[in-house]
Amino acid sequence: MRPQVILFIVIALATAGYPFIVYTGLNEFGPATLSLVLFGLLLARVVLRGDYHQPEQYAQLILVGSLCLLAAGLKSESLLRYYPVAMSLGFAFFFAVSLRAETTLIERFASVFLQDIEEHQRQYMRGLTKLWALLLLLNAGFAAYTACCLSLAHWTLYNGAIAYVIFGVFSLGELVNRHFYKKRHKKRQLENGTEQA
Repeated sequence: MRPQVILFIVIALATAGYPFIVYTGLNEFGPATLSLVLFGLLLARVVLRGDYHQPEQYAQLILVGSLCLLAAGLKSESLLRYYPVAMSLGFAFFFAVSLRAETTLIERFASVFLQDIEEHQRQYMRGLTKLWALLLLLNAGFAAYTACCLSLAHWTLYNGAIAYVIFGVFSLGELVNRHFYKKRHKKRQLENGTEQA
């Protein structure tokens, strides 16, 4: 495995485990150090992805990076808690903006695995893009509530575990729905073929 891939995996795991890093490392390292580490991880992820032509990469770097640098400058624990909020808002922005383009974000992902994407698949992906944007916005709202109104332990529980369970359940539900969607589409094609014959 290439060192670049290993580094990308480490950064992804560190980003996903961010709430636990904050919970366990806040007293030992302090909010300023943790904020700078987060900013470094975010910057490294953008550089490793190499999508410099994608404006959303810069939007995320500016939004989340500014929060990290502000938290470091003010040595603020409370600002550190808003990192998941900024990340969710950033990803929701990615999905929402892609709806205005010819190809949505999900279609871009799918094109890596699918050679020819049919029109009905594009429509399905567009609807799924809308749902992801909405889910991420809702998650940002819940994350903001845990950041401002709940204890560090409850904040860690939601942002480090519950939110991922919600995303996992949503993804699993989408897989099940996609299976039945394909069956329904195939059935409609067969019925249309029979009618034309």
